Amino acid sequence: MSLERRAKVLHWLRVQALVSALLSALAGGARAQERATEPELAPGEQVVESVDSTRLDVARLPPEPVEVTRDLYARGLFLEAQAGALAFAGDANIVSKAGPRFGVALGYEFFSWLSGVMLLEGSMHRTDNRGPPAPSAYELIGGAVGARFNVPFNARASLWLSGLVGVNWSSHDVLRANGFKDAFKLGINYGGELGFDWHLKSRHHSLGLLAGARMYPSLARDDFTLGAYGSAYVRYVF
Repeated sequence: MSLERRAKVLHWLRVQALVSALLSALAGGARAQERATEPELAPGEQVVESVDSTRLDVARLPPEPVEVTRDLYARGLFLEAQAGALAFAGDANIVSKAGPRFGVALGYEFFSWLSGVMLLEGSMHRTDNRGPPAPSAYELIGGAVGARFNVPFNARASLWLSGLVGVNWSSHDVLRANGFKDAFKLGINYGGELGFDWHLKSRHHSLGLLAGARMYPSLARDDFTLGAYGSAYVRYVF
């Protein structure tokens, strides 16, 4: 190796050594300053650090957990879609089988414990009689109005009880042919429902189960007719 090239290599080695020494000195000074600023703590003593507002993960945290209450859910006008089954006890049970039931309820929650409801409903049944007339099928259509009384268990679950008064009408002439003279006329029914409501983790939606029973005077032939039903529902609160 020539003398000139060897001199250049030695020069760069000296420069690298100088830079390394300078960086080591700066790092040692920073550590010494950090140790000097740290407070001396007695055994068992703790220090509470102030919140660094420049950190997004800290700035976005609430000062304390938010309590989940029913006030977080929507209240007021609501719509329900119901689906289940309806069966009869008494006179209509002699000639009618249980059948599917569908309903749509429109209501308004005036208070946390009281709601008004309007209900449109319908069910389909087959007759189970020895002819004549031959077994057939009919639909029972009606509507009702009532009041619901709500008893909350917690923020998401509640039990409710309602009283209903409505009207009903039987399609075709099937029941009248079996001796139910007033079945084809517009009749009155009355009774109540018991339901369980479970609010989803959504401001507007809840699911529920209900069971109801109503007297149907227009479907009585000799004694009485009681309609009992159960349904599942989906509720949307506007």
